[in-house]
Parts: sequence; C-alpha cells; structure tokens
Amino acid sequence: MAVQTLNDDSPAPPLAGPARRRAPAGATFWALAPSLIPALLMLVVGRFRLGNPSLGWDENASWLVSQRTPAQIVDQASHFDGVIAPYYMFLHYWTAIFGDSEISMRMPSLLAVAIGVGVAGELGRRLFTPGVGLFSALLLVATPQLSRYAQEARAYGLAFLFATTATLLLYRALDKPGRLRWALYGVTVALTGLAHIFALLMLAGHLYIVGSRWWLSRDRALLRWIGVTFVALLPVLPFVYLGATQRGGQLAWIAEMDLDTALAAPAAIFGATIGGLVIIGLALAARWPDRALIRELGVLAVIPPVALIGVSFVTDSVWVPRYVLFVLPAITLCAAAALRGLRFRTVLVLVLVAATAIPDQLTLRGPATHMGADFRALSKVILKNQQPGDVIVYAALGNWSLRAGMDYQLRDKPRPADVLLQTPSAELGQLAAVECADPAACLGRAERVWYFRQWKTGEPLDDVGPIGPTLEKDYRQIDIFKKTKGTLVLLERKPGR
Repeated sequence: MAVQTLNDDSPAPPLAGPARRRAPAGATFWALAPSLIPALLMLVVGRFRLGNPSLGWDENASWLVSQRTPAQIVDQASHFDGVIAPYYMFLHYWTAIFGDSEISMRMPSLLAVAIGVGVAGELGRRLFTPGVGLFSALLLVATPQLSRYAQEARAYGLAFLFATTATLLLYRALDKPGRLRWALYGVTVALTGLAHIFALLMLAGHLYIVGSRWWLSRDRALLRWIGVTFVALLPVLPFVYLGATQRGGQLAWIAEMDLDTALAAPAAIFGATIGGLVIIGLALAARWPDRALIRELGVLAVIPPVALIGVSFVTDSVWVPRYVLFVLPAITLCAAAALRGLRFRTVLVLVLVAATAIPDQLTLRGPATHMGADFRALSKVILKNQQPGDVIVYAALGNWSLRAGMDYQLRDKPRPADVLLQTPSAELGQLAAVECADPAACLGRAERVWYFRQWKTGEPLDDVGPIGPTLEKDYRQIDIFKKTKGTLVLLERKPGR
C-alpha cells in the first residue's frame, strides 16, 4: 500500500464533495426555446426584403435630422419633433458608424423587435409555462404589424423592446425584490419614455399589477415601485413638456376619431384582420389557475389603446395603431394561455394566423409602402434622363419630405440643382427649408425644370405653389413620369422665353 509522505510532491487527491448536477438537456432546451427560437425567426422574417421599400415620409425625417450635428439636433428638438430627439441622436451616431443605407437605418428597429419578441417569450415562460411562452412569441412573429415596424427607421421597435422588457423586469422585481432588479426596471422605464412617450401608457398596467398585489398582501415593499417609477420618469419629463407644447404641429396630420376607426382598432393593432381577430378571440377566452395573472395582462393590453381612443373622441386625435405595439405581447400571452395543453389546436391556430398574414406580409414590403412615394424609382428617372444644367423644384404640399426623399436617394450622385432652396432646414431647426421669396428670379434662365409632387392623380402641375405661374408661362411639359404615389414632370423653356 502506498503511503504519502511529507516529501511526496504528487498532487493530493481531490476532496470528496457533492457531485455537480447538470440540468437535463430537455430542461435547458425549454429554458431557452421560448425566447431564442422566436427571436431568431423574427430576425429572419424581419430581414426579408428589409431594403425593398423606399424610405417613407417619417423615415425621410429620420435621415434628414440624423445627418445633422448633435447641436443642430438639440436645436431641432426645441422647435419640432422634440419627443423624437433621443432617437434622432441615437441614429446620428448609428449612421456615423454603419452608414445610412435603408438596411442600415432600419437595422436597429429589426434588432429591437427581434429581441423584444424573445423577451416576450421569456415573459411567458416565467409567468406561465415554456410552451405558452413559445407559442405566444411565435404569434408575434406571425403578426404583420411587428414586421412592418421592424422595417421602419423610427423608434417604434425600440419602444416595443423597452416596454416589453420593463414588464418582464417588473414581474421579476415583484417575485424577488432587490435593489438591482428595481434599478434595472427603472432604467427600462426611462428608456421606454425616451423611445416613445405614448409607450409609457404601459405604466397604467404596471400600476394595476402593483396595486392589486399590494391590496391583497399589504406588503410595503411593493410601494418601492412608486419611488422607482418617479425617478425613472425624471429624464423623460422635458420631452413630455416638448411633446405637449409641440403637439399641434406634430400630430395635426392624424385623422379625426370616429366610430369606424374605433371599431377597426383591434385589427389595426395587429395589421391583419383575420389573424388579429383570432388572437383577440382566444385572449378573451383565456383561463388560468391564477386568474389574477390573466386580469393583469388584460389591463396591460386594454388600457393603452382605450386611453388613446377615448382621448381622441374628446380632443384632437392621438390614435395611431403603431403607438401601442407594446400591448401585443400581453394579448398573445392570453391567447396562448387559452390553448394550454391543446397541442393540435395550438399548431392549427399558429398555421392559420401565419397563413392568413402572408398577403399582408408581402404587401408591406412593397417599394412604396412606408407612407410615401416610390422615391427610389422616381430618382432613377432623374438619373437616367437628366442633363447638365437641369434644376428641380418641389410641390408646396409635402415640400419638406419631397425634398428630403429626393436628397436621400440622390446623395453622392449628380443631380439637378435645387434652385429655390434659400435656407436649409438644419439652420432653422425645422424639417422644412425656406424657399426663395421671388421664385422666378431664383429659377433664372434654366432650360429644363423637373417638378416633383406627391400622388399620381390630378393635373401635372397641381400643388405647384408660387413658382406655378412662371412654369405655366415660360415652360412647356415635355414628359411626365408617374410612379407609385408620386409624379415627376419634365419641363423645357419655350422658344423665345
């Protein structure tokens, strides 16, 4: 028998101890599947034809403002779009690193929505079961509205991510209170408000969750939510003020609320009538042993859209379906809970929702589906047909976005001179530039003029503005190019004029 002596340099045998227990492979899979699988699928679905649509009206604003200096973005916030200033500032630095192509500008939204879908799956796993979390997140992947704003260079995808994450972190903080968990919750609440102020309507649902639990338990630790939320809202308050003071100019485009719009709201939130109504119908039938949980999710889903619609009936409308994207996870979670244990029906519903959404999924990826003209196609017309000395003028209606859209498409390319531009919008802290007070003098003796206006209907020179009489008197139309939601008119100076 070997005896270890004091001079023995061989390693000592390890001390006996409890063997490490590895989680079964199945348990690991179900811990990750509800978040990882839907997030990856959302990434694939959202990436499909990501760069196909031309930048739309709002995206033109994103590009226009994000290319300014930080000081100019701050100046813009004091005049217009103040609530969106944090997003513009973020996009300024993003495009400085990754470029300003359509795909690059939309990538933050795609990543945010994909991660947000994964967070929603994790929320379902923690509140219900892995199966409920997975199915609810897959329903989100099949929802056209999420794909639409995963492909939009605006802040809606970020608001969806932060609001969904805030809800998950709230439940975690309530489950096991601690400073770190409350701090993380507070940070995500602040980020939600900085992404989109209306997304803070989620706090109505959070208030109900905390209040109902406090009412039953009288646990004073739950009241920490009040202080955490108050502190989280402090950095958002300046933007709330800007939004309130700039509301008239910023939201004037929203149509007045009526009964038809209100009745269409449920389907509009999903961006699909059949699939949306199926999911909502299932959500209304949700049952769970913990009935309070279903009520909490119901409040999270219902209060934000009802609040916006209700306010819109009594004052200027603020109802836009994309403003409440963040309610979708609560609805799909309830729908998934309604089918708990019914595997065949669960698969059937998922196939039905996905299949009926295919036409909408394809349509929303068209070349001019982002609320604007097909700027890319119209810019190609100019590139193909322009001649040295050509100039371009823009219609009075939608002037700023027409100019921004064409400037974006023709950036770094030869293009007609913008002869009516007097003061660039960046110097004014606005989206719209100032044009010449005497347009005829600024036009000068240009031989050929491109006139760009929105829409294809009507007369070629509709909405032309102050330059109209000069164009009609001194020029003749030699060609008209019509693309989706936009018209280009090429004019040539009349002989002897």
